[in-house]
Amino acid sequence: MDLFNATTLLETALTSIKQSRGAFEETKAAAQALAKDWGTDGNFKQKRASRKKRMFDELSEDMRLTDAEQHFKTSVYYACIDIAIMQLTQRFEGMKSVANRFRCIHPKVLLTKSDDELFKHAQILYNAYERDLSDDFAQQLLSFRAILKFEIEKVPSATIKDVAEILIVKNSSITTSIPDVVTAFKIFLTLPVTVASAERSFSKLKLIKSYLRSTMSQDRLSGLSILSIENERARKVDLSNIVKTFAEQNARRRERF
Repeated sequence: MDLFNATTLLETALTSIKQSRGAFEETKAAAQALAKDWGTDGNFKQKRASRKKRMFDELSEDMRLTDAEQHFKTSVYYACIDIAIMQLTQRFEGMKSVANRFRCIHPKVLLTKSDDELFKHAQILYNAYERDLSDDFAQQLLSFRAILKFEIEKVPSATIKDVAEILIVKNSSITTSIPDVVTAFKIFLTLPVTVASAERSFSKLKLIKSYLRSTMSQDRLSGLSILSIENERARKVDLSNIVKTFAEQNARRRERF
C-alpha cells in the first residue's frame, strides 16, 4: 500500500467517525438489537444519584446529569469519538504532508493538471528533496508526461506504482534522459506507510537486555534483537546448514594457524 491509498483510507475513516458522532440514536438502536440477539439487557439502568458534600469548585446538584442515557452519551460516547477523531487528525499529519509533496507524480495530477500547475507541484517536491533532485526536475516531469501520457491513460485506475512500472520497466530506454523523475518514483515507493518496526525494536530491547544481561556487548544485542524482531523468518532458517557453515569456517581458521 502506498501513501496515497493510506491517506484516502484514513480520510474515509475520519469522515465515517465524524458522521457517527451525530448518529447516537442509530448507534444505540443497533447496539440494543445486538444485545437482544445475545440475550442481554440493552437498556440503561437508572441509578439513584448519590448525595455528597459540594465543594466550592464543584457543580451544584441540579447541574449534574442524572439520566443514565444522557450521562453515557456525554461522558462515554462523545468522549470516545472525540478522542478517535483527534488521534486520526494529529498522528497522521506528517503522512498527509509527505503525500501532498509527491502529488506531482500522481496519475490524476499528471493527466489533469496544466503545465503551470504541474510545474508548481514539482517545485514543492524539489524544495523538499534538494539533495536528491536537480533544478531540472520540473522540466523533466513535463517531458515525461508529454512522452508517456497516452500510455498512462490506457491503464484503468492507475497508481503511482503502475506509472513507475511504465517508466522504469516498459520504457527503460528514456530513463537516462529523465533521471530525476526516476529518483522521485523510487523515493516515493520506498517510503514506509507505518513505523511500527521502529517501535517494535525499542520494546524488544527491554525484553532482551534485562538486569541479568547488563554486560551484553553491542554486537550480541543487535544480533539477538534482529532474531527477535524477525522471529518468523528466523524459525524458517535451516539450522543444520548454519552449523555446517560455522564449522567449515572454524576449520579453515585452524588450518591457517
